Amino acid sequence: MFRRTLVIVGITSILVAAPARADPSYRIEETRSAALKWEVGYLALSALDAAETIHCLDRGTCKEGNPIFGKHPSTEKLILAKVGFGLLHFVAFDHMNSRNPRTAMRFAQVSCAVQGGVVLLNLRVAFR
Repeated sequence: MFRRTLVIVGITSILVAAPARADPSYRIEETRSAALKWEVGYLALSALDAAETIHCLDRGTCKEGNPIFGKHPSTEKLILAKVGFGLLHFVAFDHMNSRNPRTAMRFAQVSCAVQGGVVLLNLRVAFR
């Protein structure tokens, strides 16, 4: 009985430890790819935020809440700012993704959560 248990524990430990011997480069590439998808999601949410804001401002039913832009920014100012901030965000993300894909993915996920929250908050005034 003891011998059989010892053999089972030995085989199980070999099977569990086996993935540690594998080359982790495929996981790095998978993580980079997943991180890029999150970053694209962030950029899409940012574009959606700009569209909601522009639509709402054009109807005259709301004010911009971001103090950087002022209460009634022009469409051009909003688009240029979103493109500029999007480029800066992507450059920072790309730098992180080439060095530490897990950190880049967390950065993009947090950015998506924040930007998604902004888009959801905009919905309460965008379609009145």
